[in-house]
Amino acid sequence: MAEIITCECGAKVRLPGETLNRSFRCPACKTALALTVDARVLHSVTLGPGAAGVTCPICQSDIAADEAAVTCPGCDQAHHRECWSAIGGCGTYGCQQAPSLPKSGGPAQDAAAQGWGDIKKCPRCGEKIKSSALKCRHCRLKFETTDPLTPKELKRRQEQKAAAGQLRIVMPGLFLLSLPGCLAPLVLLVGSLLVVYKRQEMRKAGPVYLVLGYASVIVSAIYTLLMLGFVAYSISNQIV
Repeated sequence: MAEIITCECGAKVRLPGETLNRSFRCPACKTALALTVDARVLHSVTLGPGAAGVTCPICQSDIAADEAAVTCPGCDQAHHRECWSAIGGCGTYGCQQAPSLPKSGGPAQDAAAQGWGDIKKCPRCGEKIKSSALKCRHCRLKFETTDPLTPKELKRRQEQKAAAGQLRIVMPGLFLLSLPGCLAPLVLLVGSLLVVYKRQEMRKAGPVYLVLGYASVIVSAIYTLLMLGFVAYSISNQIV
């Protein structure tokens, strides 16, 4: 029976029973989880100042003091937690915790197993790095995926990330402005435009910000209707 653990975000996560592919993330917060061959979660730590210079064997870059790291139970080699999760195991050749490849099933399967080869180009500086790297050891750029990216794809992802970050600031402020009611028509206009034209970015920012966007529109719409009703009532009384 698959083990159920509690992630750092508080979500209950059922670990996969199979051990071939150990690239696994928490479904709720998307945090990388480093799993061993027997489906145990490695405890992650941050290295202290005295541990400077420890190199991750997967991305070939130093593990910074503020980066989550795990130690391989097979060879005692420190890794970035993200790197371990990305390839599904230890990056040391021959280690029992190294990810295993499926048996050869023909040329097509062999080509798929080879993936992108041993190296890829960094989309920012153009230097060659390991295909499994999640950070360029030359310009220190971090990646969210091990797949090769073109400069255009990198720019698009960075723009989407920046837009999501801006919405994480705008949406709570817009919701707070909708509560007093005095700015209801303006908040209704701005909120409606954001919900219509920035819906995808709001989803990428997180479900909380999407809910805040809809809530600000609903609250400001109610206040606006009340204002219009009061104005209509006042005009009708003056006519009478």
